[in-house]
Amino acid sequence: MKKKIYAIVMLLVAAITLGACSANMTSYMDATTKMASWKGAKVSGNLEYNIEVKDPQTEEQVKINFPIKVTGEQMGQDKAHIVMNMDLKSIKDLLKTEEEKEEAKKLPETMDIEMFVNEGEVIFAKNFFELAGGEKVKDIKEDYISIATDEGANGLSAKAMKYLSSEEFKSDILKLYENSLKDVKPSVDYKVEGNTYTLNASVDEIVDDFIKGSDSVMKNWKDVSEGILKIADKMELPIDNEDKKEFKELDKKIKSEDLKQAASGIKEMLKGSKISEKTTFEDDKCTQELDVTVNVAGFVKVQVKGNVETVKDETVKINFPTSVKKISYEEYIKLIMPEMNGNFLTVRLNAEDITFDDFEALPKIINDRTMISASNFYEKIGAKVEWNEEDKTATITKGEDKVVLTIGKDVATVNGKEVKLDSPATIINDKTYIPARFVSEAFGFKVKYDANDGMPIVDIYNISDEELAKKVEELVKEENYRIIASMKSEMKDEEIEKTLKTVYEGKDLEKLLEAKKELDKNPELLKKYQDELESISDKALDAKEEVVEEKVEAAEEKAESKEEKDIKEKVEQKVGTEAAKTAKILSSVLIK
Repeated sequence: MKKKIYAIVMLLVAAITLGACSANMTSYMDATTKMASWKGAKVSGNLEYNIEVKDPQTEEQVKINFPIKVTGEQMGQDKAHIVMNMDLKSIKDLLKTEEEKEEAKKLPETMDIEMFVNEGEVIFAKNFFELAGGEKVKDIKEDYISIATDEGANGLSAKAMKYLSSEEFKSDILKLYENSLKDVKPSVDYKVEGNTYTLNASVDEIVDDFIKGSDSVMKNWKDVSEGILKIADKMELPIDNEDKKEFKELDKKIKSEDLKQAASGIKEMLKGSKISEKTTFEDDKCTQELDVTVNVAGFVKVQVKGNVETVKDETVKINFPTSVKKISYEEYIKLIMPEMNGNFLTVRLNAEDITFDDFEALPKIINDRTMISASNFYEKIGAKVEWNEEDKTATITKGEDKVVLTIGKDVATVNGKEVKLDSPATIINDKTYIPARFVSEAFGFKVKYDANDGMPIVDIYNISDEELAKKVEELVKEENYRIIASMKSEMKDEEIEKTLKTVYEGKDLEKLLEAKKELDKNPELLKKYQDELESISDKALDAKEEVVEEKVEAAEEKAESKEEKDIKEKVEQKVGTEAAKTAKILSSVLIK
């Protein structure tokens, strides 16, 4: 809970700082409030997206460019209809292999994405989800899909939208700024020439203002928290009394220095990011020019440039679709990012994490059941897997026990006897997936599932529950040693303790502080884990160099024999395995 609140407060301070109550900001808000009072308007514009992504292994820059033409209408501030015409030619051009080219044929060169907003409910045309490749979209008969369920569940209520475009909200927010940033003058502000407002800011300027504002916000937290909760109540946000009490007392847990330290990291991570906006308000028209660049650690760079024009037209009418399928937010994520569904899954064998060398055959959760690629896992427990292409059957044997599963059928045989399955075997990307619990238990293993806050852990074990708990505790202790060892390579002791107390709480914090004490007393133990981390990093680097050498040789020879291809595949698998190990340890430090 503390980590979540910490992130929210950082965003809050950033928002308050950027909205500092200058005369120019007040004037800008007056103009937007006036425009919000229009009963109707037509919108048109052109946006161009330029995306650059660096391949982590080859460091090759992949560039994607696609322009979008926007047209639409809006009624007040809570109803809108938008059509985005997307040019997909550059995306099709990226698909190079024969398999990818076949997929590219299914992708149109241009596509219209239609979207409606109706009092907080967001409705998309079904082809938006089809573009993302969601197979489950085919099962939806309706023409449109709504992301909202109950009023305000995934959006804002009509009452909230009305409040946000009112003079009352403007008054409340200006008072909040005044209470938050007493005696603070930010460097980021609008420049005004007549009825044109221009904002130019780099990430350095934004973060520096954030740092300046942190002291004032936390110093005046009593007034700030009351102002925020007042606005939240008027927006009908679901905050109970216990959460309100905790929110009001945040200044006892989070200090401005904590925010400043975190801000410095954000500044470095987003180095090169900037925003440019030019808005001109007229009596019946508003034009806006945008140029936004978001650069994330030199790995992903997104630039959005374009212009949008909003013209007053109070005769506008919007015909909302009636063929709409309402889905939950979780269902929405599964549709828009189907490849992510069920892939954040850790499988442990007798408490030890299993590394899956084939990244196209990772464990998955399908229909609430853990499914594991047959050949990738069961050989690790000493079982033999055989596949019969003609019968579409997978036969798994271990000692005298034999299990036979048929793709798509909910009945299997265990030592010749038919047994009902709650989830049949299936094929995904030419990999045979079978239910982990059923087959594991058939061979005398127990299976335990832990949701683990959205990062599920599946334990498959043939030891006692007590032995499993003891081994897990030992592995957690080793992981904590690695976290502290990594931090000691970069930070001073007082910084380590301060960071731990900011990020962790409860038993997690106690165990990490205990691990730090033990490493402080035992330099040899500390060196052991630091050497281990360095070794993993070196191995990943060496493996990467091997891949590069292989590619250079292949380019010079302009051909590859089957033997060379096999070697290359093994080397690339090695890179993946070592990179996964490195990422896991690093993520232990950054995300807990």
